[in-house]
Amino acid sequence: MRRSVRSGAIAFCVLLVVGCSQQKNAVKPAAQVPQEAAAAAVGVLQKLVNEQNYKGLGFQTMDEVKQAQLGQPMDVFYLSLERMESYQAGEDLNSLLTSSAEMIYPVMVGGSVRTGVTIVQKGQGYESSSFGNADIVKRLAAYRSGPRDFAVRIPAFNLYFVGRQEETRVILVPIANNPRLKAQAGEATPLDVVFGQLRPYVDSYDGRP
Repeated sequence: MRRSVRSGAIAFCVLLVVGCSQQKNAVKPAAQVPQEAAAAAVGVLQKLVNEQNYKGLGFQTMDEVKQAQLGQPMDVFYLSLERMESYQAGEDLNSLLTSSAEMIYPVMVGGSVRTGVTIVQKGQGYESSSFGNADIVKRLAAYRSGPRDFAVRIPAFNLYFVGRQEETRVILVPIANNPRLKAQAGEATPLDVVFGQLRPYVDSYDGRP
């Protein structure tokens, strides 16, 4: 089952690349705002999803694809292994977070998240970089408490959090349980506490997520 879903997702990615390439060949100007790029991406999604891949992309029926609408986007920040390795006691922990050119838009049907589209800023415009990650986008939306919350990703450990600023502190909310973290899914935890829990794994990192 996992293999078939993965194959469908791969096939969809190929179709997406082809579709985007055709748009580029038509010399279509880049979107000037992320919302425009995200809306165009949903249009592409609606054209390319079919009976073979709609479930793998998070939709429950083919009819839902026609009803897809954009939700409130989340900015994406990264917490890299290199920054954590180089951290020295006394430094501002908030500086470990690095802003990115990415935004995640939930794709909604009837008020429920079905999948997501990631928009990236390139040069003077915006374009879609990926579709999918339905489970991650659903969890991010579930633990989000307001429009100013953002997504935080730690690629080395394949971890995602909902982040928010509370006065001078950054608070992270894990979207799933992980053996490296004592903080549980949905538990709002200060960045310094999360970093302290991950520090032993940072120091002994062997390249595996």
